[in-house]
Amino acid sequence: MTSTKEELELTTYDPTDDHRKIAAYYSLEAVRFRQAAEELSIRVSLYKELFGPTSDWVTGTRLLAQSYGNQAKQHEQKAHEHLQLLKEQRDGSHARSNRQ
Repeated sequence: MTSTKEELELTTYDPTDDHRKIAAYYSLEAVRFRQAAEELSIRVSLYKELFGPTSDWVTGTRLLAQSYGNQAKQHEQKAHEHLQLLKEQRDGSHARSNRQ
């Protein structure tokens, strides 16, 4: 039987891992938003044929696709920011180790 302490033991804290994981999360979410935007854009074409180009279905779906596209861009930017922070941390720790 394992002790409770062993079960709850956590790995060491490494801030570079945090930025890498956060960047991966935002990148994955950006892909999901982009896919949703593309699927909705396809629906816009279908809705134009079914309901006409000025239909509320077309307008609403187009706006939703644009919103998802904007969210994808924001998530891509967040991923980039965390990758930049990761790079800065690495560069800073590398510079400190060279001075020692």
